[in-house]
Amino acid sequence: MKNDRIQDERIVLTRRKIQSDAYQVLVCILVISIIVQQFFLNAPFSQFAVEFFCLIGSGIYMTIRHLTAGIDIWSPKEKSSKSLLISILTSGVISVILLAFLSGEDNIENLVLFFVCFTVFSFIIHTLMRFINKKKQEGIDNKMNKDEMNN
Repeated sequence: MKNDRIQDERIVLTRRKIQSDAYQVLVCILVISIIVQQFFLNAPFSQFAVEFFCLIGSGIYMTIRHLTAGIDIWSPKEKSSKSLLISILTSGVISVILLAFLSGEDNIENLVLFFVCFTVFSFIIHTLMRFINKKKQEGIDNKMNKDEMNN
């Protein structure tokens, strides 16, 4: 059944913006819920596992949808490898501070090990995602160039 109702694009755009804002609020609430349950209530993982996996799953879904649609996730033209490295190192330091503050971890060896693992894992994931994103963008550019040459 075909939907013959014509919708004003401004209304559709506003509706999508509202849904996007609601999604961001929902993600923030899930993150706060997980942090409170894990670090302040000392709840077992099984108590907040659903929230945790929903959050991880939605992030993976959004990343895959952006990659398959050919949407530039991190805009590689603007972000150099140096800025990526600074961003990952900053994220690593913030993660270590949060881990030390929220879990009470004070063993320097564990914190350094966490920082190194987090930084290396983040660098590998970001580099892989940038490579996939770049290849998808090149494919789209090649397809558009072929279409222009044929017309």
